[in-house]
Amino acid sequence: MAAGPGALAFRQLRDVAAAQEALIERLLRRERGGAGRAEQHEVLARRLAKEEEEHGKTKMLLVKESEKLQFALGEIEVLSKQLERERRVFEKTLASVKSKALKESTKKDKLISKCNEIEHHILKQEDILNGKENEIKALQHFITRQKQVLKSQVWDLNIQKQQECYIVRVLDKKQKKGLK
Repeated sequence: MAAGPGALAFRQLRDVAAAQEALIERLLRRERGGAGRAEQHEVLARRLAKEEEEHGKTKMLLVKESEKLQFALGEIEVLSKQLERERRVFEKTLASVKSKALKESTKKDKLISKCNEIEHHILKQEDILNGKENEIKALQHFITRQKQVLKSQVWDLNIQKQQECYIVRVLDKKQKKGLK
């Protein structure tokens, strides 16, 4: 027989019947030894009736417990199927969330890399700009010095021109005086 709840109930019922038969047999042997047959028969009949009544109660109890067991097994099967469905849904959702998290992580890593590249480029451009600003300052300083040099040269040339003009006038005057 299969090892299900029905087989268990059958074995239990068979064991109860065997125990009752053994009890009846023992009682019969004990009774044969001393009392009269009619009396023995009456005692045995009462005991047998009582045993059969107990057997009937046990059988009814076994049937009720078997029904409860079958109902509980049915509920377990339904709950197991529901749990399996929920497990599959959970695993599918978990896989989807993991996949999405991986995509987002990859996207974040790419953005960080791009930001690092842009930051590096900005630093490079700032270095170039600082270099250009330093060149501009140097050129402005050079231009300022050149202006001062040129102003000084213009000043010196003006003075030289005035001196030459003065010398020319003085010579002109001397020459005019000498000619007169």
